[in-house]
Amino acid sequence: MFAELGLIRFEVIGSPEGLESERRYVYAEQPVIDAQPRLQWTGDGLELLSFELLLHASFTNPELQALALRMAAETHQAMPLVFGNGVFRGFFVIESIATRATQLDAGGAPIALRLRLGLKEWALDSILDPGAPMMPRFVPLGLISGSSNTSAPPTPLAPAGLSALLGNPAPSAPPTAILQPGDVATAAITRSAAR
Repeated sequence: MFAELGLIRFEVIGSPEGLESERRYVYAEQPVIDAQPRLQWTGDGLELLSFELLLHASFTNPELQALALRMAAETHQAMPLVFGNGVFRGFFVIESIATRATQLDAGGAPIALRLRLGLKEWALDSILDPGAPMMPRFVPLGLISGSSNTSAPPTPLAPAGLSALLGNPAPSAPPTAILQPGDVATAAITRSAAR
């Protein structure tokens, strides 16, 4: 994989033939009487990325891939951009898509399309409150101890404020890097109450 933008994957064989990055630095111009205006830096601009893609019928369906990009753009949602080497570049929106058919079949269907995909950085700090506590979007799983008596409330394995995973019982199987399905008894797994 060359890169992934949200759920859209760019494979190595059809990877961008060109990648261009542009970052601007914004200055306000302040007029001054009887002198040249002064510049005042107001902030850094958003990063602009431009991909040049070749979609060819020998390895993909060009019309379908172009449609997938257009549909992703029409959601108007920021998507994570992750390169194949694991580098997370940030969140981006699709700002523009320019399409040029370079080969067509006898019926007019494209055999090869060249796309220029324009992405614009989505600044997360403008929508996130850095002082807000971290809250998961789901109720995390927790381990409980005690008998299988359903009338008694479960007793947490770890004291309040400590992750239940830090105090979980020893697994029944030999230690491995991967937790296996039988390592923790099903009766010990529960959802904690949402707060």
